[in-house]
Amino acid sequence: PLSAFFEGIDYSDRELRNQLRLLAADSLGKRERKPPPINYNPIMQPKKTMVVNNRKIKLPKSLRLPRMEDHQFYNRERLLELSKLEFQTYAALKQVGQLPPREFIDKSRTLLPDELAQEKLDLLDEGFGSWTRSQYFHFVKSAAKFGRDDIASIAADMELSFETVESYSHAFWRYAQTELKKDEWERVANNVEKGELKIAKKRKLSSLLSKFISTFDNPRKDMTFANKGTAHFSLEQDRALLCAVDKHGYGNWDAVREELRKDNELIFQHTVQGMNSDMIGKRCDYRMRQMEKELEMREKKLKSEKPLTVVAAQRAIDAIKEMERWEVDAREMQLKGEEPPHLDILSEEGQEIMKQRLDERVPFIDRIREIEVQVRGCKKLADETRKSIIRGDQYVNYSNITLKAGGPHTTGNAVNGITRKGINVEARINPVILHVPECGQCKFCLDTKSRKLCVKRQEVRKRAIVEAEKSEELNESAQAKVKDKKVKTNGKKRMRDGSNPPKGSKKKETQTVKKKPARPSIGENNRGNPLGNKKMEVSDDILPELCRRIGARGTNKRMKVINEFVKDHPETSLRQVTMKFSNITTKTLPACVPPPEKHAGRAFCFFLRPRYYHLLPEDERPDEWKKYAKEDEVVWKEECKTKAKDKAKKEQKIKDMMEDASKLQASETESMDVSLDFSTATSSVANTTGFLDGEETEDDEPVKKKKKKRKIH
Repeated sequence: PLSAFFEGIDYSDRELRNQLRLLAADSLGKRERKPPPINYNPIMQPKKTMVVNNRKIKLPKSLRLPRMEDHQFYNRERLLELSKLEFQTYAALKQVGQLPPREFIDKSRTLLPDELAQEKLDLLDEGFGSWTRSQYFHFVKSAAKFGRDDIASIAADMELSFETVESYSHAFWRYAQTELKKDEWERVANNVEKGELKIAKKRKLSSLLSKFISTFDNPRKDMTFANKGTAHFSLEQDRALLCAVDKHGYGNWDAVREELRKDNELIFQHTVQGMNSDMIGKRCDYRMRQMEKELEMREKKLKSEKPLTVVAAQRAIDAIKEMERWEVDAREMQLKGEEPPHLDILSEEGQEIMKQRLDERVPFIDRIREIEVQVRGCKKLADETRKSIIRGDQYVNYSNITLKAGGPHTTGNAVNGITRKGINVEARINPVILHVPECGQCKFCLDTKSRKLCVKRQEVRKRAIVEAEKSEELNESAQAKVKDKKVKTNGKKRMRDGSNPPKGSKKKETQTVKKKPARPSIGENNRGNPLGNKKMEVSDDILPELCRRIGARGTNKRMKVINEFVKDHPETSLRQVTMKFSNITTKTLPACVPPPEKHAGRAFCFFLRPRYYHLLPEDERPDEWKKYAKEDEVVWKEECKTKAKDKAKKEQKIKDMMEDASKLQASETESMDVSLDFSTATSSVANTTGFLDGEETEDDEPVKKKKKKRKIH
């Protein structure tokens, strides 16, 4: 028809239309300009020039920054800041004409000050400028192939040293998530995770295959399957295939293929000879899935046929294996200063047994910590004793420097409060100490047989012990304050309740004996000091501290202040501190001190005399204290004069009494001598009369008795 013609061409012809379509498809069409591809990994180009003070400055090549790509992990922000500062320094030196020689610049590679120069060089060394883009892709591919932890295989695949790949791997998995683009990081992480899943699958299937083959004495003849398989593969071929996979490993299909081709029993089996690597992998996966199901069925059947005793024994063995693995992991984590894994990951039997083991260990661990506390206390006491000997203190207790071989756990006694606090401190600081890495350079780290802590850890331990003891003291003081408040409130309530007792009620009279405060130790069993009678007076150096403890407002806890002062200063004695306390205090309220508030305790207070206010800190001194100090000084001198007069009168009185006593004794002695002379004379007269009467014998001779003379003293 005419409608099919256009410009002399018949478009109703189908062959002609097809030819026209082919011609249109082959035509090039209009030329178009396409935009360049987007670079998802831009390179930080180093700046060669910069405008400083309207002048274009060009840095030497040795001072410029390198090309900092994403995969090289430079700290680009800080390096750009330092580079800008270096541009300014270079421009200033160039303007003044004080630029150093080019050889010096090329050698030092920086013009910054020492600290900033060292920082720039360290930041440049931290980056991996020698790693190219191809090496980066090769590293990612190898990590996906061997796993991120198999550094040795990755280094062998990349033909680089182990140390180089290890340092780059550490930096990659630490900074890649923030340095790389989001899309690239997700792609890399997914590839590596997929590769690690494949590796885990290979290991699992290899272990299952080894377990399955080990159940047969001769796998090439005895191996059987629950499912016979397809008609194209015989049982003999499947046996040879699985044995070859067990020999070369799952996934090494080329090696398995060569093993099957060289097998003498399969030379004329063309099905096996014509198999490629893909067919071998698919057939192996098929048989291994069946093998996995068959192993599960065997285990279920064995469990159902086992007697209860065997099942219980197997559970116990599994629990023991679990506990051994848990103990190994817990020991490794505790040696790093980390918390051990929770017991919930164990079975019920394992949890019960493990709890018993941990409870049994507690006394031994506490005993070891107790010994450590005792050793530390002995060293501290020995140091204090050494200082006391050097100072020349009177009371030095040598008997306390001992470490008892027994202890609370061996004798069955309860642990005292001080030891328990020390044990708690040791338990609290041990994880902190073990969390510190060893230096690896001291003699204890280099000696494999040494059991002592690293020097670095010992320093951390000393600081931790000091801080822990300070926190314990603060807690004790806070608890003591709360306890004092409770005692005061309870005392008031008891006074109110006891003031109006109910009628008809009988009070039980109980004698409450107040315990005296413990006397400061002056030797074993409070014996005297063998060093002599040296007075342990309060010296002028420690007198301000005693004044500060009393304070301008005074105190009603006299013995507490004295005992604590003697405890803190062993070079003093209780008697000397008590005497000094009475000398520097008064019960009369000074005019410059406000009256104290009424509270529980003694009704009167001991106030520091104003003449000692200059020994107090400035913020604790009362207003106009100098005026009252002068007045008290005058009063003190008058009191000293009065005491001196009283002392002289007392001495004179004692002297007079002694003279009277000596006179009285002399008169008594004289009267006694007279009476003795009279009795002697009487006896001599009697003897003479006897002789005259003829009472003497022939042998007797008259004896003349001499008169005794006594001196009167």
